[in-house]
Amino acid sequence: MIKDKVKGKVKLVYIDPPFGTGDEYGDTGGVMSYSAKLAGAEFIESVRERLIFLKQMLMDEGSIFVRLDYHFSNYVKVVMDEVFGSENFRNEIVIGRTKTAYYANVQRTNPKNLSINYDVLFWYSIRPETTFKNLNNEVIIEARDAYWKDLKTFYPRPEKRYELLGVTIDDNCSWMWKKEDALKADHNYQEFLEVNKKRKVSLEDYWEEHDRAIRFIRRENNTVKYWIEPISKVPHNNWINIEGYSRAYGYPTENSETLLERVIVMASDSDELVMDVFGGSGTTAAVAEKLGRRWITGDFGKHSIYTMQKRILTIADSKKLSSNESKGDKYGKNAKPFIIASVGSFDFSRIVNLRQHKEAYINFILTLFNIQERSTEELIKYKLPNIYGLKDGDPVEIYPIWEDDYLKSIKIDKDYLKGLAEAEGGKLKGTYYIIAPEICDVVGDWDYKTSQGNVVNFRILSYPYKILEEISRSQQLSEQPGSSSEINKLISSTRFYFNQDVTCKIEWHAQGLRISDLETSITDKSGAEIKGMDALAMVLIDKDYDGKMFTMEAAVYRKDIKDDGIIKVDKLTDKVAVIVIDRHGNESKIMVLER
Repeated sequence: MIKDKVKGKVKLVYIDPPFGTGDEYGDTGGVMSYSAKLAGAEFIESVRERLIFLKQMLMDEGSIFVRLDYHFSNYVKVVMDEVFGSENFRNEIVIGRTKTAYYANVQRTNPKNLSINYDVLFWYSIRPETTFKNLNNEVIIEARDAYWKDLKTFYPRPEKRYELLGVTIDDNCSWMWKKEDALKADHNYQEFLEVNKKRKVSLEDYWEEHDRAIRFIRRENNTVKYWIEPISKVPHNNWINIEGYSRAYGYPTENSETLLERVIVMASDSDELVMDVFGGSGTTAAVAEKLGRRWITGDFGKHSIYTMQKRILTIADSKKLSSNESKGDKYGKNAKPFIIASVGSFDFSRIVNLRQHKEAYINFILTLFNIQERSTEELIKYKLPNIYGLKDGDPVEIYPIWEDDYLKSIKIDKDYLKGLAEAEGGKLKGTYYIIAPEICDVVGDWDYKTSQGNVVNFRILSYPYKILEEISRSQQLSEQPGSSSEINKLISSTRFYFNQDVTCKIEWHAQGLRISDLETSITDKSGAEIKGMDALAMVLIDKDYDGKMFTMEAAVYRKDIKDDGIIKVDKLTDKVAVIVIDRHGNESKIMVLER
């Protein structure tokens, strides 16, 4: 997908990565601990790596928006200058969090600081000469109509205290304008009234006819008001007046549709491709769908995936965007067809079956180990069969399990390796990689000295367990969250994992449901098996299952499930469906309960 369909074709990337808030700074004396510093550095590096990949996805006229808060925004700005070039920095946009944030400190006694009222949105383009024709869209500029305002001010200025249109000013007040200016504005308004009797012209049109150069006042009750002309504001970077977050779908740190509508309108056009790799609740995808854009979104969290799936499937029942007429009404349109792809999650039995399709198997293996396929000219010098790539400049052999005879009769033992080393008169030297599944009888790494005196370092790469060990030396497979507070701790997840079976017993209970007899095949960092309820991450529930499509209506985390397995959930119908997720993201089959 990435190589053929997406790379270089995305018009807009929007991401809202976790803000690094897990590494708070509360060590002794307020000094950040070493572990917190390390966590912060890892967060910045993980964002940098993703920015590099996302830049490759963008087309020449594309741009990227990254939302952050005060924790790491200044550091990420430096990284974005490095990755995209400081000349491609467009704006730092200030985003309001919620409308109630202004009052967060009202009830606090002796507060130590001010409320946090905003996040920032960094906007970069790929090329500095790119222009954006939609910046004057009404969704962004917030045009203001004309209105009348009191000419009186509440501070005395003797030179501006006079009777005006029969109104006498109070002693402690004055008019805003000098007398001659006010009388001229009154004359302008009286002339407008005479013209309006003859040809019914609006005050705004009359103002336009005079090159927007005249002012008006009029008496209203016992005061005088002046006319404030309409304006169409230029687009600016102060978005503090709109909510940056929403709670419409019950997902932590859910971005608001109003925010994404602005971003998508100003930086893309209909049918162009929008991407969000920190999908969360799916706001980017939902707004892109409503605005007629194509979209790709993703997330490592299973709660997120099911939330996004439900949101798109039920998009017709959601509200229209602010740019639509009759906003607040239901959107009313079904989503266009879309695909849910489990990228980086593999079924080992299906991988073994790939051996019947040589080219597909070779391509999978090279991708799995991040090895680029090389041209025949680069590989032919080794004069050995089954070499399909180079790893750090050294040859990589893919063991030919697509040939039944090899799989049945040949072992990767020392005799096999010796035969390779001596095949060309002992001229082979250096590191030589062999990739094979563990179903073969595989010897470990071995160094061999050939008849020519060359040393060959045979390195065996097998899967699934050996490769997971290789990966775990530098990074652990992140676990699915066991509570809502942990939902944004998956940013460090990379590479792939192999699906494992998850089974359990689900039954009705007076308080909702009850889970028991959970079995899976996952281990902790030490290699010890995680058993029973300790392996559980969350339970997803469709409260009214239609027998066709699982639509998540509740996500209950391990933290909220009692030790006896009772899952408190209300409004269950007579037919519900349940999916159980373990800590490594493995899913059970859909389990259906009927009363």
